[in-house]
Amino acid sequence: MAYLLDTSILVRLANSADAFHSVAANAVLVLQQHVIGKQVHDARLVAVCHVHSINQLLTFNGSHFVRMAGVGPGLVVVDPANV
Repeated sequence: MAYLLDTSILVRLANSADAFHSVAANAVLVLQQHVIGKQVHDARLVAVCHVHSINQLLTFNGSHFVRMAGVGPGLVVVDPANV
């Protein structure tokens, strides 16, 4: 399925100072990774990490993030048991 991104999403994605920049980043990530259902919540968390230059995510649910962790600048998923 193909999507046409609204201009406001593209403008907000390009402007990191925009209040809705992380929302736009999440929308693009969801579309790129074909995320549906409950996975959207995980995609939102990954997008927020990318927007705020966070490169490590501490979670008990590492398997939920495997597919999305390599998108963008990359994200290292860490299990609390390994800290």
